[in-house]
Amino acid sequence: MYTHFATERLNAMNIAPSRTRYRAPVRHFFAGFVVVAAALLAACGKEPVAAAEPRPVRTTLVAAASLGQATTYTAEIRSRYETDLSFQVGGKLVSRSVDVGATVRRGDVLARVDQTDPSLGVDAARSAVNAATAELERARSEEARYRDLLERGLTTRAAYLTQQTSVKTSQSRLEQATADLRLSQQKLGYATLRADQDGVVTEVLAEVGSVVAPGQRVISIARPSELEAVFDVPDIRIDEIRGASAVQFAFLTSPGTRYPARVREVSPSADPMTRTYRVKTSIPNAPASLRLGMTVTVTVPRTSGQATIPLPATALFQKGHDAAVWIVKGDQTLELRPVTVDRYESDRVFVTAGLNHGDRVVTAGVHRLSSGEKVRLLDGKQP
Repeated sequence: MYTHFATERLNAMNIAPSRTRYRAPVRHFFAGFVVVAAALLAACGKEPVAAAEPRPVRTTLVAAASLGQATTYTAEIRSRYETDLSFQVGGKLVSRSVDVGATVRRGDVLARVDQTDPSLGVDAARSAVNAATAELERARSEEARYRDLLERGLTTRAAYLTQQTSVKTSQSRLEQATADLRLSQQKLGYATLRADQDGVVTEVLAEVGSVVAPGQRVISIARPSELEAVFDVPDIRIDEIRGASAVQFAFLTSPGTRYPARVREVSPSADPMTRTYRVKTSIPNAPASLRLGMTVTVTVPRTSGQATIPLPATALFQKGHDAAVWIVKGDQTLELRPVTVDRYESDRVFVTAGLNHGDRVVTAGVHRLSSGEKVRLLDGKQP
């Protein structure tokens, strides 16, 4: 009995300390973990996540659509009659007596090419004329002598007819030599380039010392008495130009003062490089201050068509194959609205449908926005 009691006591003593030694550290670890987690949760609850700042945007306010708007083009003042002059013979350019801007009269000498070869041609042709003349005189003398012999019966009629044929042949050779002389003299004259009309030199395309070919452009002369404004238009505006008989032009320095003009010519085909059509407008009573080469603006009124709203080209957003713009609503959020574009210009677009008077349209950075996004107007005004 004593031994059994001692064994149970010993077992009780060995087991109890062992359980106490291993369970206490575990309880302390879990208790520390709970404390740290509670502290972290408490810290997160004290600092809420800040809301995103509204994106700043630039906008424009849509005005009421208008009919009969005028389209303005940039034009250049040119002469209606402008001639490109060239030599009819080739050669080395030895002199040029005019520069760009010079005023010339009809018949004035403008330039010359080397006349050595044409002069030699004239000398040769003149010598041929002299030889043909001498031959004709000899043939006529022989014909006269044979006529006298025929009358006295000292020769045959056939021999006399041969002398008559020789006279006719010599006469033809003289005429041919004379024509060659005139042609050579004309070629010598072609070595001198003269003005064919009164005007102003607008372009010089050859310098002294260069070799020019027959027909190569050398000098351009414009007649300043009749001026016109020349400009280019896209294909979508051609019908409008053809329908406008009266237009107006203005100087860049005084756009408020306009002068009447008239559409004179519209090119039937587009330029192969720019794909635009050349339009020429005549100016019946040109002001004295108008000069060749000046840049002016030509205004073409629109008398028909749909009402349009002009917008900056940067406001347009491409949604697939359709055009759209971002609208700032009353709660300062964005809405993407489809629009119908009537025409495009270099820095503007003209919208015919999709916008109303008073709408506020975003004009910059449209491809970085999203529908429903909160925005802030840069000017500080409420839409």
